[in-house]
Amino acid sequence: MKHTLVILLLGLFLVVQASGCLLLVGAGGGAGGAVYVMGKLKEEINAPVAKVHEAARAAIKDLGIPLIQDKEDTLTTHLESEFSDGKRVWIDVEKTSDTVSTLTIRVGLLGDEVKSREILAKVKQHL
Repeated sequence: MKHTLVILLLGLFLVVQASGCLLLVGAGGGAGGAVYVMGKLKEEINAPVAKVHEAARAAIKDLGIPLIQDKEDTLTTHLESEFSDGKRVWIDVEKTSDTVSTLTIRVGLLGDEVKSREILAKVKQHL
């Protein structure tokens, strides 16, 4: 009975890990750092939505990937792009307060942490 339970739990763990639903905390996680969860990289940025939006647009340009979609209002922004390997990029910025925004980056359907962190680094260069 114990053997079957262990196999079941291991199988469940592998399915969760393969689907990108495993919680991974990046460097500095929890202390204001970026957190990678379910294929999305999230970080609170000490800048208003408009400033983070412009930094994200500049990051996309720096990476040499095309800007496919660019939507904005006073509370949120949404950018879409695509890498040459076909992986789609979604960047969302949401107002947390007048001076703080939440930046969310997703690359590909299941997520790509390396490329997401690369985009985040480029965004931060422009802030």
